[in-house]
Amino acid sequence: MSEKKNRTSPKNVLKNNLWMIGFVWKYTPGYVIWIVLEGILWGINNSVGIIYTKNLLDALGDGAAFRKAAGVILTYAVYLLLFHVWHYWYWNYYHAVVREKLHLGIHKDLFRQAVRLDISRYDDPVFYNDFVWAMDQAYSRAAGVMEDTGKLINRTVASFTLTGVLFSVDAATAVIILGLAGLRVYLTSRSNRMYLQYSESINPLERKTQYINRVFRLQDYAKEMRVTRVSENLLHELDDNTEKIKEVERTFGQKRLTLDTLHDVLHALGTGAPLLLILYKVMITGTVGLGGFAIAMNGIWTMSWLIGDLINRIMKYHEHGIFVEKIRCFMECEPQIQSGEQSVPPMESMTLRGLTFSYPGKESVHALEDVNLDIRRGEKIAIVGYNGAGKTTLTKLLMRLYDPDSGEILYNGKNIREYKLDELRGRVAAVFQDYRIFAASLAENVAGGVYTEDMEEKVRGALEKSTFGDKLQKLPDGLDTPLTREFDNSGTQLSGGEQQKVAIARAFFKDADLIILDEPSSALDPDAEYALNQAIASYANQKTVIFISHRLSTTRHADRIYMFEEGKIIESGSHEELMALDGKYAYMFNLQAEKYQTAS
Repeated sequence: MSEKKNRTSPKNVLKNNLWMIGFVWKYTPGYVIWIVLEGILWGINNSVGIIYTKNLLDALGDGAAFRKAAGVILTYAVYLLLFHVWHYWYWNYYHAVVREKLHLGIHKDLFRQAVRLDISRYDDPVFYNDFVWAMDQAYSRAAGVMEDTGKLINRTVASFTLTGVLFSVDAATAVIILGLAGLRVYLTSRSNRMYLQYSESINPLERKTQYINRVFRLQDYAKEMRVTRVSENLLHELDDNTEKIKEVERTFGQKRLTLDTLHDVLHALGTGAPLLLILYKVMITGTVGLGGFAIAMNGIWTMSWLIGDLINRIMKYHEHGIFVEKIRCFMECEPQIQSGEQSVPPMESMTLRGLTFSYPGKESVHALEDVNLDIRRGEKIAIVGYNGAGKTTLTKLLMRLYDPDSGEILYNGKNIREYKLDELRGRVAAVFQDYRIFAASLAENVAGGVYTEDMEEKVRGALEKSTFGDKLQKLPDGLDTPLTREFDNSGTQLSGGEQQKVAIARAFFKDADLIILDEPSSALDPDAEYALNQAIASYANQKTVIFISHRLSTTRHADRIYMFEEGKIIESGSHEELMALDGKYAYMFNLQAEKYQTAS
């Protein structure tokens, strides 16, 4: 998605715009058909008025009877009435409904693609920036391409019709109009190239300003902003960033001034010069009559506007094509982690052999290095170590959120790459260290998706097992209580510990073979932590559980403990074995025990 291409080439621009039209056709073919039809009808309509004027003047010039002249006027009035009834139906009813259908279809596809892509894509800042842009702009660009397609058809049909009318009156006048239009096309193309350069310069600076605005606005940062001096740093960054924005505006402002001035001069010539020429032929040479002058004058003004707008529409295709490429690349991007073909049986064992992994862009630093460990069904495995030791990275590989650089992970003796990806992840329930509570009901948060009444008992059971039962009884709407106040001012804001219990209940609800708990009690006090550990031990008695923690009270009763440091396993064994070893684990455990005793 971030590959360099000749984005401004006409061939690439055309290809991208056609791709977007096909993208819209996928969801709303009727919209594409009506856009084309509407463009043709409006294009013809722009010439009907001039043809009407010509017919009326011809009728009057030939001394036609009142009835004939009135018939011309009445026919045009009926045409206008029917045309505008259709126009209002299209824009006020059909257009509004079909755009919502398009909006839904595009965003559902974008959301599915976002979930389908590898987590590693988020580690690529260029790809991630384009990804955010695609999510924000896809619908508006799709609608823009379609609206400009309709207008382009409209202006093209009208221009051809009016050109024929003007050539019938005076060929020299028509040639002048078309020649000046060509110069305006050239200037507009220069303006668009400059706008692209301007966008590439200003966008990173505007993103930084938006980030600073969010930090001062969002509740997530409110506490730190009040107990630190970080606001002063941010305000300094804002000053510096604003100076850079001003410099960009000064640089491109001069170019815009020059190009806009030349464009307006050509626009003035495009209307003034043909009118002077046609006036000369009426008043001096007498080669054009008054009727022809009236038609020509009307046509010149209309043609000048049509050509100007036609140029703008063509140039907008240039702009659309450049930005549509980001959407196209995002939608056509294939995940590097490919699903296998075999169905996934119940888990009996997982074995890691020579596992080495580095995050994209940080290949020189191994997050994991030559890791070997065995997990058997029903075991309670503890992964411990200080922050940055590689604990969480290991679990990401177990769920195939990433694939290792070397080594392998065996599931029941087979490489996990051979199994169907969705089924493999379905066998795993995880509570991540950075878990999230969604703006949905409590039941939907626990179910991790659509909740139906037949799930009630299972959802309640999961909440009870995660020790959330007492809180559940106090909630006004029970399982239907909305969490967060994102969409509902009456929503419940849970404490950090309560949110963590809901996240754990989500893992219990899934009823998976392997449960991964990454710092499952980090937001709990010692009493709540003890109660939760007991509940986990009771619930997961026959299940395989991986605890990740740097609080060793959680891992004491594990069947096997792996001590990580700088991505490597430096110690392994039971709690008693590691304490007897008197190594890093024993030091870490004794240090924490001492702190608990001091605190008590």
